[in-house]
Amino acid sequence: MDFKLQLLEAITDNFSEEQKLGSGDYGEVYRAVLDNGEYIALKKLHQLQGLDDKQFRSGFRDLVRVSHKNVVRLIGYCHESRKKYVEHKGELTLAKITERVLCFEYMHGGSFDKHIADESCELDWPICYKIIKGTCEGLNHLHTKQEKPIFHLDLKPSNILLDESMTPKISDLGLSILVSSTKTHETEILRGTQGYMPPEYRDSGLVSNKFDVFSLGIIIIKTVAGNMGYFRYSEMSHKDFIEFVSENWMKRWQAMPGYYSSHEIDILTVITCIETALRCVDTDQKKRPCIEDIVHELDELEAEIKKIRLLAPDPMQILLSNQDDQKIGSDGHCTMGKRF
Repeated sequence: MDFKLQLLEAITDNFSEEQKLGSGDYGEVYRAVLDNGEYIALKKLHQLQGLDDKQFRSGFRDLVRVSHKNVVRLIGYCHESRKKYVEHKGELTLAKITERVLCFEYMHGGSFDKHIADESCELDWPICYKIIKGTCEGLNHLHTKQEKPIFHLDLKPSNILLDESMTPKISDLGLSILVSSTKTHETEILRGTQGYMPPEYRDSGLVSNKFDVFSLGIIIIKTVAGNMGYFRYSEMSHKDFIEFVSENWMKRWQAMPGYYSSHEIDILTVITCIETALRCVDTDQKKRPCIEDIVHELDELEAEIKKIRLLAPDPMQILLSNQDDQKIGSDGHCTMGKRF
């Protein structure tokens, strides 16, 4: 859907500070309400040198076709040129300015990063797992279910938005089409976010599907261990980090008034998520899993847990029997029972 700039200016009070939700390297985000009462979020892009509008529109059409419960829906785009007086070398000069605005569905739950503190995520584990799994499924849809893969290239907790039911949706896909639509070298436009960019990009500017997988690993680590989790991980062996995080979650659950024995099964998902994250942040991109494999492994985990709950009224029976099988491999990966 094409939006007129005049309409977008009207519903944002001319892109006023009161309507602004945030800003980033590539643009500023505003909230607005359409005539039908629908809330939308608008990303007004900065002026970008070397942008090929024909390719940009093609990339935009690809994004409009993306439809998945874990990806924020792109509903429209505005592209208009107008003459405007701008200051140049201390003087006002009449120049041609091209305005580009991306319009997305509005997410009332805000961004996931607001829930992550230095030491832990404040959300209960079932919600944390729901966000991890949903983010994986959304990323898998972008990487494998399109005519050509869509790489996000700036995946981080602030780009994971939540709806009223805490369902996660990947947002800010505009960077992927900015990269593919720019005549200049990718490294001139792709800045990403420090801490979420893989080493092969920092060292040589290499972009692949494993770029997003590395970012996903950092997100999972911060979900299970807080914003300081990655620094702790870098100082520990894989085995020690897995034990550290697992013990922290067990202590947290045991301190809750409503502690119940099924938390003993929840630790299986915690361990699997940590192990997955550690594979995702491997410095060798070839050793990182593909997102399709990650989703498959989580699906298998859920099926196994469902079977455990049906066969063992007391989950401790399964956990105690699995302790004999639990092993930490020489590569630091944790396996538990037949599956793990």
